[in-house]
Amino acid sequence: MNICIIGQYPPQVGGIATYTNSLREELIKEGHNVYVLTYPQNCSRKDNVFEANVVNVPVIRGLSFILSSYRKLMRIIDEYDIDIVHSNYILPPGLVAVLTKRKKDVKIIVSVHGSDINILPNNKILKPIIKYTLKHADNIYFVSKQLQKKADKLDIKNLEKKSYITPNTVNTNKFNPTNTEHQLKQRYEKPIVMFIGNLVKQKGLTYLLEAKMNAESDYVLLIYGEGNEKTTLTKQIKEHNIKDVYLMGKTTTPEKIIPESDIMVLPSVSEGASIVALESMSCAKAFISTDVGNIKDIIKNYENGVIVPAKDSQELSHAIDKLVNDKELRTRIGENARKNIIEKYSKMNIPYLNE
Repeated sequence: MNICIIGQYPPQVGGIATYTNSLREELIKEGHNVYVLTYPQNCSRKDNVFEANVVNVPVIRGLSFILSSYRKLMRIIDEYDIDIVHSNYILPPGLVAVLTKRKKDVKIIVSVHGSDINILPNNKILKPIIKYTLKHADNIYFVSKQLQKKADKLDIKNLEKKSYITPNTVNTNKFNPTNTEHQLKQRYEKPIVMFIGNLVKQKGLTYLLEAKMNAESDYVLLIYGEGNEKTTLTKQIKEHNIKDVYLMGKTTTPEKIIPESDIMVLPSVSEGASIVALESMSCAKAFISTDVGNIKDIIKNYENGVIVPAKDSQELSHAIDKLVNDKELRTRIGENARKNIIEKYSKMNIPYLNE
């Protein structure tokens, strides 16, 4: 088949970009012709990866992507005889895909990843657009059952009949305990607690900093990522004189960074299905997450990870302290985590390949 994937793609970082890259690799491995339509980045692109023209200004950015990517997608469909358009995230990629269906006879798949159904429908302007997109998609893939339940509340006809649950997966060969450059361990002489993700409010990083303020153990906190909360976090660190916290910027090699941590942490207040959770656990790391999204489907508390309440910096602090002070416990949790990931989250489910 000829398949076009539309959405975020490396070197963009985050769960969606990771998913689209993994999806592309899996489809190619299965012998399909794969094309990608994505956002512009200052980098050279591989063959069959195309960029929309985007005006990088809030609000206008989304509109310009819709207009530009619609035109380019129409050309890609014609030139490469596309059978399936697989969009990742409802807006704007999903909308762009379903708009082409009015003129092109292609199958439209929309993968729902998290905030596109958890947060965007709360906006009165976006809600009808989201409903339109999901209504006109041929199939909808939800990365967790919780996200499908959220979508059910939108009261879209026949939603359940065309929906599939397609959990995120991870490349366990790429994300493994030994794939490291050993730079951080040489730089820091204390246990390393690490966060990797976008610096946005829903990631709950202010609670992570509060947890560090209240820490009774001695560790270094490394925060990897970029986003609009960076200024707020920097201010919080300075005003409260929080020691041993470093904003490390964006990383494009999490598979080499994660194995250098002692503890990985995700303090989110809202989440869909975290890919960094799978990556961390695949690297045999003790992983602490707030009770959001599908995390209870993945983690059994203090068996292959640790779950704490969202927005509770005190409980988060206690959990980090406990693992920092108990190397045997975090080693056992990490080993169980990798075993679980290999068994359940190492094979990607793509329903249209089985039709």
